[in-house]
Amino acid sequence: MLLTRLLIGIPMAAAFVLVLLVDTIYFAPWFPLWLLAMMVVMGLGAREISSLFQQTSARPDRELVIGGVLAVVLSNWGPHLVAELTGLDDRPGAAVEALAWPLWAFVAVVMFTFIAQSARFEHPGGTMATIAGTVLAVAYVGLLGSFLVQFRWLESPYRGLVPLAALVATAKGADMGAYFAGRVAGRHKLWPRLSPNKTVEGAVGGMVLGILSSGAVFGAARLLFNTPVLSWVEVLGFGLLVGSAAQLGDLMESMIKRDCERKDSSATLPGFGGVLDVLDSLLFAGPVAYGYWLIFGPP
Repeated sequence: MLLTRLLIGIPMAAAFVLVLLVDTIYFAPWFPLWLLAMMVVMGLGAREISSLFQQTSARPDRELVIGGVLAVVLSNWGPHLVAELTGLDDRPGAAVEALAWPLWAFVAVVMFTFIAQSARFEHPGGTMATIAGTVLAVAYVGLLGSFLVQFRWLESPYRGLVPLAALVATAKGADMGAYFAGRVAGRHKLWPRLSPNKTVEGAVGGMVLGILSSGAVFGAARLLFNTPVLSWVEVLGFGLLVGSAAQLGDLMESMIKRDCERKDSSATLPGFGGVLDVLDSLLFAGPVAYGYWLIFGPP
Protein backbone atom coordinates (compact mmCIF):
# COMPACT_ATOMS: atom_id res chain seq x y z
CA MET A 1 0.00 0.00 0.00
CA LEU A 2 2.75 2.49 0.97
CA LEU A 3 4.83 1.70 -2.11
CA THR A 4 1.77 2.08 -4.33
CA ARG A 5 0.98 5.44 -2.75
CA LEU A 6 4.52 6.63 -3.39
CA LEU A 7 4.51 5.41 -6.99
CA ILE A 8 1.25 7.24 -7.69
CA GLY A 9 1.69 10.21 -5.34
CA ILE A 10 5.13 11.36 -6.48
CA PRO A 11 4.14 11.71 -10.17
CA MET A 12 0.92 13.51 -9.12
CA ALA A 13 2.92 15.97 -7.01
CA ALA A 14 5.43 16.48 -9.83
CA ALA A 15 2.62 17.12 -12.33
CA PHE A 16 1.03 19.64 -9.95
CA VAL A 17 4.30 21.55 -9.56
CA LEU A 18 4.94 21.45 -13.32
CA VAL A 19 1.49 22.86 -14.11
CA LEU A 20 1.99 25.72 -11.65
CA LEU A 21 5.46 26.59 -12.91
CA VAL A 22 4.71 26.42 -16.64
CA ASP A 23 1.48 28.39 -16.23
CA THR A 24 3.24 31.02 -14.11
CA ILE A 25 6.22 31.46 -16.43
CA TYR A 26 4.51 31.29 -19.83
CA PHE A 27 0.74 31.77 -19.50
CA ALA A 28 0.02 34.18 -16.62
CA PRO A 29 -2.58 35.52 -16.01
CA TRP A 30 -4.69 33.18 -18.15
CA PHE A 31 -3.42 29.90 -16.65
CA PRO A 32 -4.84 27.51 -19.27
CA LEU A 33 -3.07 24.48 -17.80
CA TRP A 34 -4.64 25.19 -14.41
CA LEU A 35 -8.01 25.46 -16.15
CA LEU A 36 -7.52 22.11 -17.88
CA ALA A 37 -6.27 20.41 -14.70
CA MET A 38 -9.15 21.70 -12.60
CA MET A 39 -11.77 20.78 -15.19
CA VAL A 40 -10.42 17.21 -15.34
CA VAL A 41 -10.04 16.79 -11.57
CA MET A 42 -13.38 18.35 -10.65
CA GLY A 43 -15.14 16.50 -13.47
CA LEU A 44 -13.84 13.18 -12.17
CA GLY A 45 -14.81 14.20 -8.65
CA ALA A 46 -18.32 15.03 -9.87
CA ARG A 47 -18.64 11.62 -11.47
CA GLU A 48 -17.52 9.91 -8.26
CA ILE A 49 -19.82 11.84 -5.93
CA SER A 50 -22.73 11.17 -8.26
CA SER A 51 -21.91 7.45 -8.21
CA LEU A 52 -21.68 7.47 -4.41
CA PHE A 53 -25.02 9.22 -4.00
CA GLN A 54 -26.69 6.61 -6.19
CA GLN A 55 -26.38 4.26 -3.20
CA THR A 56 -28.64 6.51 -1.11
CA SER A 57 -32.22 7.76 -1.40
CA ALA A 58 -30.86 10.95 -2.96
CA ARG A 59 -30.22 9.81 -6.52
CA PRO A 60 -28.77 12.81 -8.38
CA ASP A 61 -28.92 13.35 -12.10
CA ARG A 62 -25.38 12.38 -13.15
CA GLU A 63 -25.31 14.52 -16.29
CA LEU A 64 -26.52 17.56 -14.36
CA VAL A 65 -23.97 16.98 -11.61
CA ILE A 66 -21.03 16.72 -14.00
CA GLY A 67 -22.24 19.57 -16.20
CA GLY A 68 -23.06 21.73 -13.18
CA VAL A 69 -19.67 21.21 -11.55
CA LEU A 70 -17.84 21.99 -14.80
CA ALA A 71 -19.94 25.14 -15.27
CA VAL A 72 -19.17 26.35 -11.74
CA VAL A 73 -15.45 25.59 -12.11
CA LEU A 74 -15.25 27.28 -15.51
CA SER A 75 -16.99 30.40 -14.16
CA ASN A 76 -14.00 31.03 -11.86
CA TRP A 77 -12.04 32.33 -14.86
CA GLY A 78 -14.68 34.94 -15.72
CA PRO A 79 -13.81 37.72 -13.27
CA HIS A 80 -10.09 37.49 -13.98
CA LEU A 81 -10.47 37.53 -17.74
CA VAL A 82 -12.73 40.56 -17.48
CA ALA A 83 -10.38 42.26 -15.02
CA GLU A 84 -7.36 41.74 -17.24
CA LEU A 85 -9.18 43.08 -20.29
CA THR A 86 -10.48 46.13 -18.42
CA GLY A 87 -7.41 46.80 -16.27
CA LEU A 88 -9.32 46.45 -12.98
CA ASP A 89 -7.43 43.43 -11.66
CA ASP A 90 -5.70 45.16 -8.74
CA ARG A 91 -8.59 47.06 -7.21
CA PRO A 92 -9.36 46.48 -3.50
CA GLY A 93 -11.82 43.67 -2.80
CA ALA A 94 -11.27 41.94 -6.15
CA ALA A 95 -10.50 38.58 -4.49
CA VAL A 96 -13.83 38.66 -2.65
CA GLU A 97 -15.81 39.90 -5.65
CA ALA A 98 -14.38 37.10 -7.79
CA LEU A 99 -16.27 34.55 -5.67
CA ALA A 100 -19.56 36.00 -6.92
CA TRP A 101 -19.01 34.37 -10.31
CA PRO A 102 -19.02 30.73 -9.13
CA LEU A 103 -21.83 31.60 -6.72
CA TRP A 104 -24.03 32.90 -9.55
CA ALA A 105 -23.07 29.89 -11.66
CA PHE A 106 -24.19 27.64 -8.82
CA VAL A 107 -27.48 29.53 -8.53
CA ALA A 108 -28.02 29.00 -12.26
CA VAL A 109 -27.34 25.27 -11.84
CA VAL A 110 -29.90 25.07 -9.02
CA MET A 111 -32.55 26.80 -11.12
CA PHE A 112 -31.77 24.68 -14.18
CA THR A 113 -31.98 21.50 -12.08
CA PHE A 114 -35.52 22.40 -11.00
CA ILE A 115 -36.54 23.15 -14.58
CA ALA A 116 -34.95 19.96 -15.94
CA GLN A 117 -36.64 17.78 -13.33
CA SER A 118 -39.99 19.47 -13.91
CA ALA A 119 -39.74 18.58 -17.60
CA ARG A 120 -39.18 14.92 -16.65
CA PHE A 121 -41.80 14.78 -13.90
CA GLU A 122 -44.31 11.95 -14.30
CA HIS A 123 -45.24 10.50 -10.90
CA PRO A 124 -45.04 11.77 -7.28
CA GLY A 125 -42.06 10.62 -5.23
CA GLY A 126 -38.38 10.85 -6.07
CA THR A 127 -38.13 14.21 -7.81
CA MET A 128 -37.27 16.24 -4.72
CA ALA A 129 -34.64 13.66 -3.71
CA THR A 130 -33.06 13.88 -7.16
CA ILE A 131 -32.98 17.68 -7.01
CA ALA A 132 -31.54 17.65 -3.47
CA GLY A 133 -28.87 15.10 -4.36
CA THR A 134 -27.90 16.97 -7.53
CA VAL A 135 -27.61 20.34 -5.78
CA LEU A 136 -25.65 18.88 -2.85
CA ALA A 137 -23.21 17.11 -5.19
CA VAL A 138 -22.58 20.28 -7.22
CA ALA A 139 -22.13 22.33 -4.04
CA TYR A 140 -19.73 19.83 -2.47
CA VAL A 141 -17.40 19.47 -5.46
CA GLY A 142 -18.00 22.62 -7.52
CA LEU A 143 -18.72 25.33 -4.96
CA LEU A 144 -16.20 24.22 -2.33
CA GLY A 145 -13.71 23.43 -5.08
CA SER A 146 -13.99 26.99 -6.41
CA PHE A 147 -11.93 28.27 -3.50
CA LEU A 148 -9.09 25.99 -4.60
CA VAL A 149 -9.38 27.34 -8.16
CA GLN A 150 -9.44 30.98 -7.03
CA PHE A 151 -6.16 30.64 -5.15
CA ARG A 152 -4.35 31.03 -8.48
CA TRP A 153 -5.15 34.75 -8.52
CA LEU A 154 -4.60 35.70 -4.88
CA GLU A 155 -2.23 38.58 -4.19
CA SER A 156 1.26 37.16 -3.61
CA PRO A 157 4.57 36.78 -5.47
CA TYR A 158 3.97 35.07 -8.81
CA ARG A 159 0.19 35.25 -8.88
CA GLY A 160 -1.02 33.10 -5.99
CA LEU A 161 1.78 30.56 -6.31
CA VAL A 162 2.78 30.82 -2.63
CA PRO A 163 -0.66 30.55 -0.96
CA LEU A 164 -1.75 27.77 -3.32
CA ALA A 165 1.43 25.78 -2.65
CA ALA A 166 0.99 26.39 1.08
CA LEU A 167 -2.62 25.19 0.98
CA VAL A 168 -1.78 21.95 -0.83
CA ALA A 169 1.35 21.29 1.24
CA THR A 170 -0.47 21.88 4.52
CA ALA A 171 -3.53 19.80 3.62
CA LYS A 172 -1.54 16.91 2.17
CA GLY A 173 1.02 17.17 4.97
CA ALA A 174 -1.84 16.76 7.44
CA ASP A 175 -3.07 13.75 5.46
CA MET A 176 0.35 12.09 5.43
CA GLY A 177 1.08 12.90 9.06
CA ALA A 178 -2.23 11.39 10.14
CA TYR A 179 -1.61 8.29 8.03
CA PHE A 180 1.92 7.57 9.27
CA ALA A 181 1.35 8.57 12.91
CA GLY A 182 -1.82 6.48 12.99
CA ARG A 183 0.01 3.44 11.64
CA VAL A 184 2.91 3.79 14.06
CA ALA A 185 1.28 5.02 17.27
CA GLY A 186 -2.49 4.90 16.75
CA ARG A 187 -4.26 3.58 19.86
CA HIS A 188 -7.35 5.67 20.53
CA LYS A 189 -10.14 5.91 17.95
CA LEU A 190 -10.91 9.44 16.80
CA TRP A 191 -14.45 9.08 15.40
CA PRO A 192 -15.17 5.38 14.88
CA ARG A 193 -18.72 5.87 13.64
CA LEU A 194 -17.38 7.80 10.65
CA SER A 195 -13.94 6.27 10.13
CA PRO A 196 -12.94 3.29 12.30
CA ASN A 197 -9.27 3.46 11.24
CA LYS A 198 -8.56 7.08 12.17
CA THR A 199 -7.01 7.70 15.59
CA VAL A 200 -6.36 10.59 17.96
CA GLU A 201 -2.62 9.99 17.66
CA GLY A 202 -2.93 10.14 13.88
CA ALA A 203 -4.80 13.44 14.10
CA VAL A 204 -2.05 14.92 16.30
CA GLY A 205 0.61 13.68 13.86
CA GLY A 206 -1.37 15.25 11.04
CA MET A 207 -1.48 18.59 12.80
CA VAL A 208 2.26 18.55 13.43
CA LEU A 209 3.21 17.68 9.84
CA GLY A 210 0.63 20.14 8.49
CA ILE A 211 2.21 22.97 10.48
CA LEU A 212 5.73 21.89 9.46
CA SER A 213 4.69 21.73 5.79
CA SER A 214 3.17 25.19 6.02
CA GLY A 215 6.37 26.52 7.59
CA ALA A 216 8.49 24.89 4.89
CA VAL A 217 6.55 26.56 2.06
CA PHE A 218 6.49 30.00 3.63
CA GLY A 219 10.13 29.67 4.69
CA ALA A 220 11.09 28.82 1.13
CA ALA A 221 9.06 31.81 -0.09
CA ARG A 222 11.02 34.11 2.22
CA LEU A 223 14.31 32.84 0.79
CA LEU A 224 13.23 32.83 -2.86
CA PHE A 225 11.35 36.13 -2.95
CA ASN A 226 13.23 37.91 -0.13
CA THR A 227 9.95 39.04 1.40
CA PRO A 228 7.93 37.77 4.37
CA VAL A 229 4.50 36.83 3.01
CA LEU A 230 3.27 35.98 6.52
CA SER A 231 4.82 36.42 9.95
CA TRP A 232 5.88 33.23 11.71
CA VAL A 233 2.97 33.53 14.14
CA GLU A 234 0.61 33.82 11.18
CA VAL A 235 2.30 30.82 9.54
CA LEU A 236 1.65 28.80 12.69
CA GLY A 237 -2.00 29.88 12.63
CA PHE A 238 -2.27 28.97 8.95
CA GLY A 239 -0.88 25.49 9.56
CA LEU A 240 -3.10 24.92 12.58
CA LEU A 241 -6.38 26.08 11.02
CA VAL A 242 -5.85 24.73 7.52
CA GLY A 243 -4.47 21.42 8.82
CA SER A 244 -7.51 21.04 11.09
CA ALA A 245 -9.91 21.84 8.24
CA ALA A 246 -8.12 19.33 6.01
CA GLN A 247 -8.57 16.52 8.52
CA LEU A 248 -12.20 17.53 9.00
CA GLY A 249 -12.72 17.35 5.24
CA ASP A 250 -11.23 13.85 5.23
CA LEU A 251 -13.64 12.80 7.98
CA MET A 252 -16.64 14.26 6.17
CA GLU A 253 -15.85 12.34 3.02
CA SER A 254 -15.49 9.23 5.20
CA MET A 255 -19.03 9.90 6.42
CA ILE A 256 -20.27 10.08 2.83
CA LYS A 257 -18.58 6.80 1.92
CA ARG A 258 -19.79 5.10 5.09
CA ASP A 259 -23.37 6.20 4.44
CA CYS A 260 -23.02 4.90 0.88
CA GLU A 261 -21.38 1.67 2.14
CA ARG A 262 -18.27 2.18 0.04
CA LYS A 263 -14.63 1.96 1.14
CA ASP A 264 -13.30 4.30 -1.57
CA SER A 265 -14.95 6.82 -3.86
CA SER A 266 -13.62 4.83 -6.84
CA ALA A 267 -10.57 2.82 -7.92
CA THR A 268 -9.15 5.52 -10.21
CA LEU A 269 -5.92 6.03 -8.21
CA PRO A 270 -4.39 2.81 -6.86
CA GLY A 271 -3.26 3.21 -3.26
CA PHE A 272 -5.45 6.28 -2.75
CA GLY A 273 -8.87 5.20 -3.99
CA GLY A 274 -10.60 7.79 -6.09
CA VAL A 275 -10.07 11.44 -7.00
CA LEU A 276 -12.37 12.48 -4.15
CA ASP A 277 -10.19 10.55 -1.71
CA VAL A 278 -7.35 12.91 -2.68
CA LEU A 279 -9.50 16.03 -3.05
CA ASP A 280 -11.55 15.66 0.16
CA SER A 281 -9.16 17.48 2.51
CA LEU A 282 -8.67 20.33 0.04
CA LEU A 283 -12.42 20.91 -0.34
CA PHE A 284 -12.69 21.85 3.33
CA ALA A 285 -9.23 23.39 3.72
CA GLY A 286 -9.62 25.66 0.67
CA PRO A 287 -12.28 28.04 2.05
CA VAL A 288 -10.48 28.29 5.41
CA ALA A 289 -7.12 29.03 3.79
CA TYR A 290 -8.69 31.52 1.35
CA GLY A 291 -10.32 33.48 4.17
CA TYR A 292 -7.14 33.35 6.24
CA TRP A 293 -5.08 34.74 3.35
CA LEU A 294 -7.53 37.57 2.74
CA ILE A 295 -7.21 38.60 6.39
CA PHE A 296 -3.48 38.11 7.00
CA GLY A 297 -1.93 37.99 3.51
CA PRO A 298 -0.19 40.93 1.85
CA PRO A 299 -2.47 43.85 0.91
